[in-house]
Amino acid sequence: MNGKLFFIAILAIFISTLAFGQKTVVKTTSTLPTPTPTVAPTPTPTPVTLEGILTEAEKQTQNYRQAFNSLLAEETKTFEEYNKDGEAKKRRSVESNFLVYQSTKNENFITEYRNVVKVDGKAVGDSNKRAEDFFENVLKSTSAESELDKILEESTRYDKTLNISGFTLYQSPILTAYIRPAFDFRLNGRETFNGRTVYSINYQQKSKSPYVLFNEKVAFTDKIYINYEIELPKQIKEPNALLRGKLWIDAETFEVLREELEQTIQPKGATNPLVVLRTELEYQKNEPGLVTPKKITLTYYEVRRKDEQLTVQKDTVATFEYTKFTKSDVEVKSGDVNSSETPKP
Repeated sequence: MNGKLFFIAILAIFISTLAFGQKTVVKTTSTLPTPTPTVAPTPTPTPVTLEGILTEAEKQTQNYRQAFNSLLAEETKTFEEYNKDGEAKKRRSVESNFLVYQSTKNENFITEYRNVVKVDGKAVGDSNKRAEDFFENVLKSTSAESELDKILEESTRYDKTLNISGFTLYQSPILTAYIRPAFDFRLNGRETFNGRTVYSINYQQKSKSPYVLFNEKVAFTDKIYINYEIELPKQIKEPNALLRGKLWIDAETFEVLREELEQTIQPKGATNPLVVLRTELEYQKNEPGLVTPKKITLTYYEVRRKDEQLTVQKDTVATFEYTKFTKSDVEVKSGDVNSSETPKP
């Protein structure tokens, strides 16, 4: 498999990297103060406009992010690689205890930490002792950037050619107020999803935005932004990359219960947009008023050129599945992390 890279940078904190092929690390930071957590969403009067729905939903994504400062769960990641005939040829599963790590160098930076306990069903040595030793090393970091780089490398060390971090912590950056003008949103109406009445909303990127990037260099910022990097054939100079997707928003609480997102390209000569990455995110209710991830599925498609024609081939599928998230009494900030604490299903 050739080297491929994708990542999404969201919120004004440290964010995620998804690397295909070579282990490439990208990071984003900010200096924004951390807002006061508001976990339980308060039902508000039903907005009468699409803009009202989007504004209320954005507030709930902020609540969602802040809730993770004290949550943990058991996570199972499954990676499947496909051959040219569309058949799965390789499979790997990685089981971890998932929790949030706050930087000791900058209190505004947080990231995902995974203490891996099993790979392909086999226990990974003394995972608790490894976690203790690891955090002793992390404390020696000279900057928040290097500190969080180490967290990422440790958490994805068994992910082989596909390293993913960040999707669990952050929800629907597309709803950010200054990102929305680059998109057309269409309210389809109400429907039922998992027993809840939801607003069904489609969105399509219509114009360029400094906060929605594709294969561009990343710099530190104090703004929420989205950036994808995916390796394409060298002949493609102008991919004309655009995002599109669909949201299912709870009609009472305005929480996002499901999202489907596609990154597309349409280079010169291509008749239709080509999907190079598809992401499906489904959420679950935990405590009253608390929504957390249930299942996240990412499907990466490799772009190929044959006889001057561009095609895509399913290459890798990564699936994240979670137990119910529970509150932790441990604040993960330094070497005194209690990595042995396991969430209750």
